[in-house]
Amino acid sequence: SSGINAEYGMVEEKYGNLQEEAAGKTKKLQKINQMYKSAKAEISDMKQEHERRVETLLDDIKQLTKEMRLQELLINYTIPPEFQELIEKHILWNEEIGEWQLHYVAYTGNNMRQRTPTPPPQAFEQFDKDLDMVYWTYGNVAPAPKKKREKKKRKKG
Repeated sequence: SSGINAEYGMVEEKYGNLQEEAAGKTKKLQKINQMYKSAKAEISDMKQEHERRVETLLDDIKQLTKEMRLQELLINYTIPPEFQELIEKHILWNEEIGEWQLHYVAYTGNNMRQRTPTPPPQAFEQFDKDLDMVYWTYGNVAPAPKKKREKKKRKKG
């Protein structure tokens, strides 16, 4: 308690007369009033900062809600409900990588399609033959110039 009193200048002082006591106490009162104003200003700043944070968070919530509704609309439009349920049954959140993972995805869609082997390079040798006659080129032929129409003069009548 004495440390707090010393910190704020509240230590009992001995005065020689009433004028010294009044001046000393006035000085303490001014110091305490300044501390009060400073604390009040700090509280006001903190309230404003809190209001800004709340406003930002509300804007974020509004934006995320909008994005979530769009995502739900796209999902509902493109994926039938029975398949949505199936996906929801087999999906898990992976904390390590921060992503959703769908079990058994390796056994679905194009992953299960039989792949045709890539032909060996010898199979493409037949295309190395001269194929100039197959393609037509128009590089040497210039387009015919367009004829200009002459404007007919109208007679004012």
